[in-house]
Amino acid sequence: MTSTDTITAISTPVGEGGIGIIRISGPTALNAAFSIFSPVEKFVFPEPRQFYIGHFKNLSSKIIDKGFLVFFKGPASYTGEDIVELHCHGSMLVLKKILYEVIKSGARLAMPGEFTKRAFLNGKMDLVQAEAVIDVIRAGTENALSAASARLEGRLSKKIDSIKEVLADTLARMELEFDFSEDDTEADKTDFTEPLEIASAGLKKLLLTYEEGVVLKDGLRTLILGRPNAGKSSLLNVLLQQERAIVTDIPGTTRDFIEEAANIRGILIRLIDTAGLRETNDQIESMGVDFAVRKINAAGLVIYVFDATSQISIEEDKKLLEMVHGKKLLVAVNKNDLVSDSERAAIKKAFNGHKLVFISALNETGIDNLKNAIFEQAVGRTFSSSEIADTGGGAADELLSSLRHKEAAQSALKSLENALTALLQKTPLEFIAIDLRRALNSLGEITGEVTTEEILDRIFSSFCVGK
Repeated sequence: MTSTDTITAISTPVGEGGIGIIRISGPTALNAAFSIFSPVEKFVFPEPRQFYIGHFKNLSSKIIDKGFLVFFKGPASYTGEDIVELHCHGSMLVLKKILYEVIKSGARLAMPGEFTKRAFLNGKMDLVQAEAVIDVIRAGTENALSAASARLEGRLSKKIDSIKEVLADTLARMELEFDFSEDDTEADKTDFTEPLEIASAGLKKLLLTYEEGVVLKDGLRTLILGRPNAGKSSLLNVLLQQERAIVTDIPGTTRDFIEEAANIRGILIRLIDTAGLRETNDQIESMGVDFAVRKINAAGLVIYVFDATSQISIEEDKKLLEMVHGKKLLVAVNKNDLVSDSERAAIKKAFNGHKLVFISALNETGIDNLKNAIFEQAVGRTFSSSEIADTGGGAADELLSSLRHKEAAQSALKSLENALTALLQKTPLEFIAIDLRRALNSLGEITGEVTTEEILDRIFSSFCVGK
């Protein structure tokens, strides 16, 4: 794709900083840049990837700032077009003044994500890699960054391409068969079954990574529930490693909710501490209780804190647990240091069927086990304690992390399963080939070989301006 217009935007974050960058991309990028940039040492034409020092001036030749110009000659640039970067001091006033002058020279302000969109349209990256750009920017943990970087490097795309290669080869042989073979025999069709089963197994394995991929990218909203004085706020403070919530022996201390993020085993866990669940005449506390109940639906995981010393209320706690039916649930049995082995056994029996972790928030014992359990609940797979300790969870290279990816992969898998069923039923190959083409189209939607302007607009509109 060759763009007819030139775009520009501030590429560095809003706010004061040591350096600010304005990016210009398009056929007249150099002209736009030199309408404002006056180099200290004159030259005929800038060498690509060289820094040139000079002054940024307005059309009246008044100096705005001193800084650098860097030229990237297309197609060897981020967008595949000529790009110029103007590096100045990181003052928003300076940046806006320079941007204004660049726009006056004929460039237009870029739309959100338009630089990356041009990179995609010019074949510099596929759609999975383009989406990974914003995931790298927004990554909140090492594992999230690792997973996003793997997608940006093209590892997920290579996996998709390997499955597509199997399907394309099978389709080519199939088309050759029904074009030139006179006998459409069962033996002929058997030759196509194995590669389709391999492709199907690859897609199924990939789809199993979706839950982990989404959690690594977006984090997990985790609600801390329990009766008053069970130790919810103490647990929050321990997980955050800071005194975020007020802790007292007075029931009902937490009336509002507290939301904070914690990095647990490489996953961004958004912890929400809520008011203790009980009937109360206090209007403010009652509002907090109602809010806690409403928050259950939005939570990806619920940690129910049970006071091990209050076994007299255990039936009431079990009734409260019914509110979180269908949700991922951990029961953190707090104050474990204050009960006997027989009392622990009774608690295990009472909460049979639930995942229990015995802890003491006050003494910070059992917290590592709880973190391991949170990790396992978050990603939907089990790690041993030693594996988690050694790897921090370790993000896999090939993870689906987008609903768009998942739906396209499911569509491709459905087409493959239809094709395999048709082979068993001895359906003519020309009809089976239709399902293979559908599967290839679905996989092409993931990498962007098959796409629409509406899909592209939806993806890139979530980007920041300047990227």
